[in-house]
Amino acid sequence: MRFRKGSRAQICRTAATVAASTSIYYACSVRLARFGICICAAVPAWSAPAAVLIQPSDIRLQSPGESQRIVLSGGSGCETSSTDPRVAAVEGNRVVAHAPGQARIDVRCADGSAATTVQVGNRRSAMGVGFERDLLSILTTKGCNSSACHGSPAGQNGFRLSLYGSDPRFDYDMIVNQHAGRRISAESPEDSLLLAKPSFAIAHGGGQLMTPASDEYATILEWLRQGTPYGAGGTRLERLEIHPGEQVLTGAGQRQPVVVVGRLSDGSTRDLTAEVRYAVKDEAVVTLEDDWTVTAKAPGMTTVMARAMGKAAAAQFIVVEESPSRGLRFPDPANFIDEHVFDKLRDVGVEPFPLSDDRTFLRRVYLDTVGVLPTAGEAEAFLASDRPDKRSALVDRLLDSEEYSTQWLVKFEDWFRNSQYYSQGRTNGSFKRWLHDSIREDWPYDEMVRAMLTAEGDTTVRPAGNFWHPAIDFMLKKFEVEKAVPTITRLFLGQRLECAQCHNHPLENLTQDDFYGLAAFLARTRVKHGYGQYRRIWYDDRRGEIEHPVTKQSVKPRFLGGEQPEIPTGTSRREVLADWVTRTEQTQFARATVNRVWYEYFQRGIVEPFDDFRSTNRATHPALLDDLARYFIDSGFRFKALHRLILNSKTYQLSAHVPGRPGGERPLEDALFARYLPRKLPAEVLLDAISRVTGVAEEFNNYPAGTSPKELIASIGATHFLTTFGHPRRDIMEARSNAPSLAQALQMMNGDVLAGRMEAEGFVLDTLLRQGLSDGAIIDTLYGRAFSRTPEAAEREALEAYLAAESAAGRDRRQGLANMLWAILNTKEFQMNL
Repeated sequence: MRFRKGSRAQICRTAATVAASTSIYYACSVRLARFGICICAAVPAWSAPAAVLIQPSDIRLQSPGESQRIVLSGGSGCETSSTDPRVAAVEGNRVVAHAPGQARIDVRCADGSAATTVQVGNRRSAMGVGFERDLLSILTTKGCNSSACHGSPAGQNGFRLSLYGSDPRFDYDMIVNQHAGRRISAESPEDSLLLAKPSFAIAHGGGQLMTPASDEYATILEWLRQGTPYGAGGTRLERLEIHPGEQVLTGAGQRQPVVVVGRLSDGSTRDLTAEVRYAVKDEAVVTLEDDWTVTAKAPGMTTVMARAMGKAAAAQFIVVEESPSRGLRFPDPANFIDEHVFDKLRDVGVEPFPLSDDRTFLRRVYLDTVGVLPTAGEAEAFLASDRPDKRSALVDRLLDSEEYSTQWLVKFEDWFRNSQYYSQGRTNGSFKRWLHDSIREDWPYDEMVRAMLTAEGDTTVRPAGNFWHPAIDFMLKKFEVEKAVPTITRLFLGQRLECAQCHNHPLENLTQDDFYGLAAFLARTRVKHGYGQYRRIWYDDRRGEIEHPVTKQSVKPRFLGGEQPEIPTGTSRREVLADWVTRTEQTQFARATVNRVWYEYFQRGIVEPFDDFRSTNRATHPALLDDLARYFIDSGFRFKALHRLILNSKTYQLSAHVPGRPGGERPLEDALFARYLPRKLPAEVLLDAISRVTGVAEEFNNYPAGTSPKELIASIGATHFLTTFGHPRRDIMEARSNAPSLAQALQMMNGDVLAGRMEAEGFVLDTLLRQGLSDGAIIDTLYGRAFSRTPEAAEREALEAYLAAESAAGRDRRQGLANMLWAILNTKEFQMNL
């Protein structure tokens, strides 16, 4: 159906509501909503098995005689055939090329059909193997150049390599030329020490690292036969694919073959199933057999990774105990987030937890969005309301509040490491105010990032430049490009580039050239001191280049992936870098950003860790991540729209636990967002909550009364309570720890934060006692302040019995109530968001 732009969401919701009364699950896609189109499809309430697939698609063999394994999934009783066996015939699980031309491979199953095309060329070119790209990867993954082996300063038995391949030219010279070239046999490559030692044909102190049948052995042998080139010639491997990319296995013992295909630089494909190195992330879930078949072991989710010639790919496997049941219950989707999440849960047979009740949602959304507890009046008004849209109305009100800006300011300061470790308090404070204003005004994030990446001038008056401060050597007062590059890629692209500073990444498609090509954009960035020691001024010099540590040559700026832009004279390199980072058509900037925000709400990313977008680290819901990224772009890179979308989703509003189903017992529930994950309150939020419940605000030196810990400028001076509960130093890029500790328990039980408040002016119990309230009324008030609820019958009975016993023993009533409040503040329910 087509509709006016302003009404699309209402129509999609209406369609879903109409269908909710039937046995039909009505899927209304919003992927095309931005074009004014709503696609709605009626499907059974329980999803049928996945469609029949034949993989890989678009097979392009270089010449007759080559072959490609194929894999089928989603079907039973299948027959596979070729439309032209003279060109390409199906032989078992292979497609074999016989003559130049094109054929279609058809698969017909009892429950569906599929097809793929095969093109056969008439030439053959060998894939070159190079030392820097291929051999170093093997030496690194095998541990040959680790500090415990040949990478140590002294090496082993006279054979020394650079640590983790940090100096490829040195390593090449050591292997090929040093010691009279004795490690290489040009006449008989198979007899080279480089192969004989690790395969243990000759005694080797490191043991047997490979066999003659391994892909590593074959790669080294091919390199030797090609004349030990430093760089790789001939056809290059540009991309690696593993198929099927996603698969659900039912019950222990179910098997699924996998195939690996390489996409080559000349447009052809190559079957690399037997030539790659495999790794299973969690072998308790699946194992990979010698015949390249994945076998299910136990319920869970894991990945199978394949590596070859500097490239890597991964497939996701989910193991369930039994086939999905038709009796699963799902809420009606509120938006496309729910469509994606619930579809995945249907596929694996996991029923989501029920929706949270109003009281739970109220406390949760307050703590997540604005970082404070609702007041008694706010809770009463919300719970008493019978508006059908009261939850979305509450979300709108919270996002428009000042507390929203303050709450998310803390997260932004964590992200951008706004810390006095790198700057004086004045510039630290100017950056804090700039971040706060950006959040409050909902400034487009791409423009905000551009302002930081291109910032010039005095950071006191142009605060965006404070973004660069963590890359300053504090002692030398010098900008260090090597510190800045990983910050940019990790924050804005979700890619960890640290390893590539010293060597090609052994587990990812990133190289040392990628690192220094990106660093070249910052080669002319400079910092100097102003007339005050606390002032720092950023500017671009007219000259300056980055030297590659291996080649000792100047490096030209280039983006990740190898594109080398033309930079006109007079144009700042940082401006070109900012254009590329925030480029909407590549969407990686948006994907990394929405995944980071998703993590803040769900405590795990769609890609987890949330800033580790390796090709071997698959998203749990790739289509959801892409749709969120596109939504963020279409919303003008504004955070409030993204927050509103997530907070209004049924996925966010699910319960954390229900009677008889506590949660956390089935791994797929948490991994696939079948429930809300409980989490500790952040340090600042917990301290504010204690202040709100007790009625006594925390006092900070040199700050006015009533200051929230979120408003502290010099985080280096955070109180002992805040550091105990996880306030970070912000000197490294690391997410806050959510792990409980003994120090935290002792702080809550015996620390002065609680004890001091019991005797402070304005303590809540003194106020309630002066009002002449009964014990029961005081219990209700304290529960409302701490939990936004009244006590259950068993809780009330136990508390009243305790107070009665204290009174009968002649002990002070105020002390008994204070003990009760102390117990409330020490409960998991108070200290966690549920």
